[in-house]
Amino acid sequence: MDMEKIFSEGIRAFIPVYLDMKGNCTLLLTGLGKEYEMERTVKTILNLISQFYLVDLKATKKYYGNLLNVKNLIPIPFNVDDVFIPVKVRKPVCKNDGSFGYVNINYIDRVYRKENKTLIQLTDGYIIESLSSIDTVNKHVKNGHIVKRLVKERENITVIRESSLLNEYEKPATKQDIALLINEILKIQANLK
Repeated sequence: MDMEKIFSEGIRAFIPVYLDMKGNCTLLLTGLGKEYEMERTVKTILNLISQFYLVDLKATKKYYGNLLNVKNLIPIPFNVDDVFIPVKVRKPVCKNDGSFGYVNINYIDRVYRKENKTLIQLTDGYIIESLSSIDTVNKHVKNGHIVKRLVKERENITVIRESSLLNEYEKPATKQDIALLINEILKIQANLK
């Protein structure tokens, strides 16, 4: 499977599942409504997505974990629009099997409780059952929205800095600027001789 093609469709969620004759796998739900059963762990898929978006997972988790004052289960922003929250969806059978999947907060329609189960309904009607309490899931969703807001603010700060630099270049050069340039050119000429 071409992972880049799948990731470019947009990702609604990726959750761990046990498949017959395959074992620990990942169910990947795309923004186009497609479902892919990947014979890879959630951790591997998470690393592949972070490579696709050029995101350093360790640094991202540390940065936003400090801002949220949370050590584990930190929302992961891959870009301004795609922020994923961790959701506990199963009890692992083996030691290295993960129990958490990730859901894109843009695709969450609602979180509700039914028959002592916490359910996450996506915008297309797909339902993900969580083993966490409704309060815990709502806390993750809230943290996801906080991270999304922080990412937008951080991106706006960068844009402001770039625009202020561009404004500096539109000003005419002063005698001092020209004197500094002449001095640098003379130093370069002296080094070349």
